[in-house]
Amino acid sequence: MKKTIPFVFATLFGFETASAQTTSPDTLRVISLSEVVVSANRVQERKADIPQQIDVLPAAQIRLQNPMNTADALVNTGQVFVQKSQFGGGSPVLRGFEANKILLVVDGVRMNNAIYRAGHLQNILSTDANAVDRIEVLSGAGSVIYGTDALGGVISILTRNPQLADSTTASQPRVRTNNLLRYGTAAREKTAHTDISLGWQKFGLLTSITASDFDDLRKGRRDYKSFPGFGENLRYVERQDGKDVVVANDNVNIQRQSGYRQLSVLQKLLYRPSASQQHLLNVQYSTTSNVPRYDRLQTYRNGALRWAEWNYGPEKRFLASYQFQYSRPTALFDLLRFTPAVQKVQESRLVREFGKDLRDENVEDVQVLSANLDLFKQLGEHELRYGAEVTRNEVESTGTRVNIVSGATTGIATRYPNGSTYATTGVYASHRWEITPKLILSDGLRFSTVKLKANFNPEFFKSSLLNSDQSSSSLNGNLGLVWMLPAGFRVSGLVSTGFRNPNLDDVSKTFEQNNGTLIVPNLDLKPEQIFYREAEVSNTIEGKLQVALTGFYSTLTDAIVVRPYTAPDGSTTTVYNGQTFTTVANTNTGKARVYGFSGRFNAALIKHWSAQASVTYTKGRDLSLDVPLDHIPPVYGRGAITYQSRKLTAEASMLFNGRKGVADHSPSGEDNLIQNTPVGALGWQTFNLRTTYQITRSWSVQSGLENILDQSYRPFASGINAAGRNFYLTVRFER
Repeated sequence: MKKTIPFVFATLFGFETASAQTTSPDTLRVISLSEVVVSANRVQERKADIPQQIDVLPAAQIRLQNPMNTADALVNTGQVFVQKSQFGGGSPVLRGFEANKILLVVDGVRMNNAIYRAGHLQNILSTDANAVDRIEVLSGAGSVIYGTDALGGVISILTRNPQLADSTTASQPRVRTNNLLRYGTAAREKTAHTDISLGWQKFGLLTSITASDFDDLRKGRRDYKSFPGFGENLRYVERQDGKDVVVANDNVNIQRQSGYRQLSVLQKLLYRPSASQQHLLNVQYSTTSNVPRYDRLQTYRNGALRWAEWNYGPEKRFLASYQFQYSRPTALFDLLRFTPAVQKVQESRLVREFGKDLRDENVEDVQVLSANLDLFKQLGEHELRYGAEVTRNEVESTGTRVNIVSGATTGIATRYPNGSTYATTGVYASHRWEITPKLILSDGLRFSTVKLKANFNPEFFKSSLLNSDQSSSSLNGNLGLVWMLPAGFRVSGLVSTGFRNPNLDDVSKTFEQNNGTLIVPNLDLKPEQIFYREAEVSNTIEGKLQVALTGFYSTLTDAIVVRPYTAPDGSTTTVYNGQTFTTVANTNTGKARVYGFSGRFNAALIKHWSAQASVTYTKGRDLSLDVPLDHIPPVYGRGAITYQSRKLTAEASMLFNGRKGVADHSPSGEDNLIQNTPVGALGWQTFNLRTTYQITRSWSVQSGLENILDQSYRPFASGINAAGRNFYLTVRFER
């Protein structure tokens, strides 16, 4: 440690005497009210005109943070909390909502599908951080524009596009390539990335490939004084000579059976025959190795490790979309964008108990067809945005019990009813009126319908669960006001409604929880409804300072939470795969509330120096049972100082989380109290250093030291300790 810190400081600041070089156009910014975003209404508009909090993570910031994956890119902002049940995981939380209560969107196409669960998700990892152009985080209900699932907000991920040649070099293609090799010590990470963009005057293509290999993650060595050894991996299970054997860990800080591999590929074809017309074909593919579910593999029963295997099988995501954009003004629109898409997602769970030769394999294949139509029209002082969306999910779910010795197979209960469908439709319109240059009114409406059909196999389910047909509709609206005051002050307010319709995972899932209970189907679920309020006061000195304080308050009715379940025949237990379980089910509670505030600070200091800080505080409660609501993180945030010159960018930062006691955890089990200390989730902070140095026009090197003090900690609701001290080194070649 004594040798490491001086080395990193030398890396950060020792090269400053080198000669100057022109800065890349994609440099870090302090702040600008004229910044353009697309997530609020699906078309470009000034961030200052939008009454809802939107945080933007541009490519330059992602590059400086140099994250292992997209989930870590969000963590490093300090403005999004992320939960992890395993190293290959990452479940963002917005405004106290997580998983299927926030919406993930990639290049305008919704990622959420019929089997997005209410617990913790890792689907955001299927997007490659090295191919991302920017991430926009819209906090708060977004159902008017995006429909179901956007209760807590929207994370919109925009990947890079091909770059066309300009008119002065039309005879020569524009060639751009980016390549990197990265190594990190905490998980012996090896990442290689390459992309190439070829652009002519009207036609361009972009190919991007990233491959990563992560070994078992090492946690920090510096334990909490009150809980020495918390999170240590004392033993694990190996298969030796055809038998399961418990092995004593020779290094208890290495979380054995947590590593995985990942491959991501992106291909885009762009054709722009004229200034007003554009065609874009977008193909993405991501796959992993088996991803060990670390918290399950460290589950004990009667003093012994319970599982020999508990893996998510290879997680595969395929996306193909076509986007047509037309921007010549007509009577109905000034801009039209049409985006049909197809997605194919495969998820699986491979589970085998210690000492047994029978492995249960549940595989889910989801195909999603979707189409979005978005239009924009300027009418004097009024702006009109309107459109429609349709989606259809088809789910195939299989269950197989495999004898790993003989290879014999038998059928078992599927996780979901096989052959189920889930479809949504929606039409929306939003309007903005610039009453004066200082006073802007926004409003919008959306009408949505959702239909779900599930057919249960009578071999594994009771006759009362054979068929389920559900349909619902929802009308949602919002109203917002932005008031520009003298001296850079700005006041905004927003009220909006939103909904989330129960999907296949809510209605029909059968699954054993960490606390030993069994979730069973409940066909009586109704849509969740939210009434969201937000108010913000900010002050901006263009290019120099922004300070903002945002308060939010949500009232949730018919909230879907996990509760003890009594079947129609009066039973509270059931036999599943040969074992008897106490049953729980997703249930509509009467009312819940979530409220809190977030603060953000961004300032240019003296020449080359800037400072950033953010903090978020959230409280949530199930008012029907007067108990804490699940998925509510403790207070969290970030502070950083950044130095930037023509050749060097360096950042020193601190990430922090507050403590969350036992009494503040939800009784549903979703907060994973069993995975934390006897007094709940402990507070923590990490100190980090990062640098980027441009050696030549084409070559650059990045290095950093994360969690400098090597703190051992486990974020709230997570099932694995975070990385200990991690030194990384990245070499880039670009031209």
